[in-house]
Amino acid sequence: MKKYILIILTLFFGFKGFAQKAPPNMPHFDNIPFHFGITLGVSSLSSNLSGATELPLYDSIYGFSSVRNAGVQFGVITDLKLFETLHLRFIPTLVLSDRGFEYNVVRHGELKDLNNSLEVIYLEAPLELKFMSKRYGNFRSYLLGGFKYAYDFGSMKRKKLRPDEYLMKIEQHEYFYTLGLGFDFYLYRCKISLELKSSFGINDVLNHGFKNAYTDCLDKIKTQLFYININFEA
Repeated sequence: MKKYILIILTLFFGFKGFAQKAPPNMPHFDNIPFHFGITLGVSSLSSNLSGATELPLYDSIYGFSSVRNAGVQFGVITDLKLFETLHLRFIPTLVLSDRGFEYNVVRHGELKDLNNSLEVIYLEAPLELKFMSKRYGNFRSYLLGGFKYAYDFGSMKRKKLRPDEYLMKIEQHEYFYTLGLGFDFYLYRCKISLELKSSFGINDVLNHGFKNAYTDCLDKIKTQLFYININFEA
């Protein structure tokens, strides 16, 4: 038994010593003032709903809620080094998802759930600050913060529909603030990052000019997005 413990300890300390002496991958990557990359990921979109202070005189709607829907995104990373541990990033991104709502309505004397889904095609223009820790070998962690503008091309498709084919109208322009964190892994020829972040809508996107029972019971709609991204930078 002592022999096996001695062998394990020898291998462990031998590997540790080798890992400490091994040169890091891409040692000069962080000295590059300007570089590019791509980001791929999945997202989750939900709507924060605020009910109207004075409910309309419709007796058919008894409740409403937001349905969280999954989506995908693809973007191009432009990274500018400001300081050793602070970078500025511009990442134009295409996001495909759906905005879902569920209403509790009474029809023909029965309580039913009515689901409504609106296609979302965002072209996002985020500007983010990346606050990085010191590099430890081939690993680095970081925090994110920033703002972004998003244009919803899905609203252009909805303009071609008849008013009776959708329950509400959503504004085309949205503004968000973003918070997140991530982990950089330096490989032999590129850097891969795992990134988690959330974007919180600032402006109300409900079009109050479109009136019906499903919009009059709402006061505000703000969007929230959660992302899981994998970034590739070289």
